[in-house]
Amino acid sequence: MKRDEVLKELDDLLRLDDVLACMLVKKGLEGIVPKTSKIKNIDLWKLIHETTSDLFGVVEKFFDYKLERLNLELNEYIIIVAPLSKAFALIVVIPSLANMGLLDVEIENTKRKIQRILAKKDE
Repeated sequence: MKRDEVLKELDDLLRLDDVLACMLVKKGLEGIVPKTSKIKNIDLWKLIHETTSDLFGVVEKFFDYKLERLNLELNEYIIIVAPLSKAFALIVVIPSLANMGLLDVEIENTKRKIQRILAKKDE
C-alpha cells in the first residue's frame, strides 16, 4: 500500500516538464522507481542506480547538520539528492538549465508527502 502511494507521488513529480527522472531510494540499493523516465542517457540512469548506496555515507555524516540537498552538477544534468532520513532519499534528475525556483518547491512538497506516507503505520 505505501509503495503505491509513494509511486503516485513520484509519478506526479515526473509530470513536471523539467523532471527527467526520479526515485525514492533506501540505503542498500532498494528503491521505488516509476516505470516511465524522460532521461535519454540510459547509462547515466544506470550509474545513478549503482552509486546511490555510496551517497548514503555522505547523507549519514551530514544529516544531523540538517542536510537539505546534495546537488551533483554534470554537463547537461543536475542530480538532486534530497534526504528524507538517514535511510531514505528522494533522487531527482533535471536538465542543467531548469527553473530551480519552481522545482525546489515541488521537490520539497513531494519529499514531505513521502515522509508522511512512510511515517504512517501499516494498515
